[in-house]
Amino acid sequence: MKIQLWSIGKDNDPYIRDGIAVFQKRLQHYVDFELKLIPTVKQAASLSIPELKKQEAKLILEMLQPQDYLVALDEYGKMFTTIQLADFIQQRANSGARQVIILIGGAFGIDSSLMERAQLKLSLSPLTFPHQLVRLIMTEQLYRAYTVLNREKYHHQ
Repeated sequence: MKIQLWSIGKDNDPYIRDGIAVFQKRLQHYVDFELKLIPTVKQAASLSIPELKKQEAKLILEMLQPQDYLVALDEYGKMFTTIQLADFIQQRANSGARQVIILIGGAFGIDSSLMERAQLKLSLSPLTFPHQLVRLIMTEQLYRAYTVLNREKYHHQ
């Protein structure tokens, strides 16, 4: 199974990039993982928020394959513990999923057309985080979930 973390927006600040690189390297021992940055829509500043979200959604929907399992990060989504995230990953692997896409939307969230396509809406917290920081948090949580699945000591219970 391959896991991709897709994020709309600019490249990370150096300290975020370095943190992601640490966990991305660790994750490679367990799963084929890739962080994919999707550039902001051209002339985004001149678009209304609904139009911007629609254009972002159109771009992402064109990139998705029909068999991709889409997880949309959304403040109103379901909240998982780390153990539940590990169980979710194991269930996806057991079901034969080839690719899980975890999507971090743009600055104004994810369009309804993408939310309808998502098989899971997941919330990291009711707090609001910078999108760049969410990339780091999600990468670390995926690593933590894999250490749980492999009964390693990184996660303490």
